[in-house]
Amino acid sequence: MADQEPRKQADAPGSELGETARQMRAAEPYISAVWKLVG
Repeated sequence: MADQEPRKQADAPGSELGETARQMRAAEPYISAVWKLVG
């Protein structure tokens, strides 16, 4: 049992997403702010 990875919580937000998708979701407010400045 020590060899198995700990399971992620199914109800945790973003648990079904990959690492890159989680990072993009975390950066979304900053990306939005940049687009507002550009526009």
